[in-house]
Amino acid sequence: MTVGPGDQRITLPDSGLLAMRIGLEFGGTDAFVDSLVRAVIDGGSGGATVVALLDRGDLSIHIPHRDGPAWNVVPLLHLHPGEQPTDADWTAANATLERLERYR
Repeated sequence: MTVGPGDQRITLPDSGLLAMRIGLEFGGTDAFVDSLVRAVIDGGSGGATVVALLDRGDLSIHIPHRDGPAWNVVPLLHLHPGEQPTDADWTAANATLERLERYR
């Protein structure tokens, strides 16, 4: 599924735990894409990373140079400005999230 305005459209996973969690935790795919695009822009050349918080299992978006180091997160997907996540990127992120849920 591809969502977002104009040139900021991002392809998101259609199924899997990650797709479900994006809908629940960000209030829908449009809100997630808006948050992700703004975070990537705010991150400048460093971009932004979608992460899973280990202590709560929640998803969040981390801006590396702004948010500083984080010891309790697992990176799922990192984007630089102008990049588009591939299906393989989403598959790997979903597999990581599923493993984390299994052992949480």
